[in-house]
Amino acid sequence: MDKKDVFYQEKEACSVEPTHIMDGAGDSPLREIDELYGAADVLSIQNAGKHRRILLTLSFVGTALTLAFLLYDEAELHGLIIACGVMILCLFFIRYIADRLSCHRKYLEYRVLAECLRCQFFLSIAGVKTLVVDLLPWSVREDIPWIREILLSVPTCASAENNSVLAPWIIDQKQYHKKALEKAKIKDRRDRRITKTVFIITIITYFTALLYELIIYRNAAGTGNADLIRALLKIILGTMSAVTLFTGSFYGKMSLSNVIDDHKRMIDLYETVEREISEKGENEELLVFLAREFLNENSTWYAYQSKNGPDFVI
Repeated sequence: MDKKDVFYQEKEACSVEPTHIMDGAGDSPLREIDELYGAADVLSIQNAGKHRRILLTLSFVGTALTLAFLLYDEAELHGLIIACGVMILCLFFIRYIADRLSCHRKYLEYRVLAECLRCQFFLSIAGVKTLVVDLLPWSVREDIPWIREILLSVPTCASAENNSVLAPWIIDQKQYHKKALEKAKIKDRRDRRITKTVFIITIITYFTALLYELIIYRNAAGTGNADLIRALLKIILGTMSAVTLFTGSFYGKMSLSNVIDDHKRMIDLYETVEREISEKGENEELLVFLAREFLNENSTWYAYQSKNGPDFVI
């Protein structure tokens, strides 16, 4: 079964209430586009949730594996070697499930489809005859050809009237990106805070270990518990490395710096188009420009997010 058929099959099986591009879209002549958008939007959100849960599980198990081996090595808890083996098997099992579900691919491709349909919907109701399928970036045509097939199959007749898309498209999407930008910044600040804390603890532990070795060097008589203290210091340093592994495996897969830049660019784009409309009014050239830039940004998002699959690092 090809990817397009899989999408239609999941669309029919989806029990979640579909979303709409705008109020009244379900009763418009372009209701087929709105229906496909609703399915793609809901399915993308569902698969995004599955993908995040898989990343979280992989990160947690990978970190637990690191800690178990650290304690096996430094604390000589020899029974933990069995736990290490179990966790390695868990990692491979989770990766197998992720590959079977294809939630990462579906999350990205269904989102690209949804945004293409949204763009086509607004161009059509604005009376623009240019089709999204003719504006698709080459990378999308090559990497996700089934999306082009769907766009070619839906009715895209332009409205006889030039309906305004300022509020339902431009202003609405600008507000969305502003809210999404704040959420991304919160996650980025959390990641940076954890990384900074780990760095500070690591530096303190290192200098503590250095000072202790200097004391041992000058006072050889006080080395009774030296091996225990050294093991504790190594465990602390190893734990900090494990925390860094967790944040890198989870937050690193979100490409937060790229996401933040994307939201900022999209806000600037919508604000620029909004100013142009206030000065010159809505016209086909401006809306085609917006559609092309919108699709280019969507393609860029797909390109870097494609690298954030559910891999594990040991």
